[in-house]
Amino acid sequence: MKAYWRIVLGTLFVLSGMHVMAAPSDRLVVDASSAVVTLDLYSGRPNPAWSLSGVTTTELLRRLRTLEASKVDTPEFDGLGYRAVHAELKDQGKSAAVVSAAHGVVTVKQAGNQFRLSDMGRQFELWLVNTGTGHVPSDILQFVAGEIAKSR
Repeated sequence: MKAYWRIVLGTLFVLSGMHVMAAPSDRLVVDASSAVVTLDLYSGRPNPAWSLSGVTTTELLRRLRTLEASKVDTPEFDGLGYRAVHAELKDQGKSAAVVSAAHGVVTVKQAGNQFRLSDMGRQFELWLVNTGTGHVPSDILQFVAGEIAKSR
């Protein structure tokens, strides 16, 4: 009976044109051909941002699919400095989803829906930050990696 409802719900999601849905394994599925990553770091000046190659975007999606669902919400950050890393996923040039990673929680927002995933040890977050190598000054990446390491 569970399989029947998964098929029905999956069909409804496909028919509604959604690119993000729960797969039969209860894992998130996101389709994208490119991504732009932004470090949420500064107040009052532009945050560092860079585009991912197609290969790296594919790796981002692979890593995202390995994360387990979570009911934990990202804690509010009210200070200065590094807050999160965001990736805007695009499919055929149009926004498909926004992925945000901070404090062990990955949030995926797409078409008015929000999914939270667990990022144990903040490995996904750190990997996404490190895709900035060659695009962001190394001292900034080291600072952010240090901030992530403080609360692993």
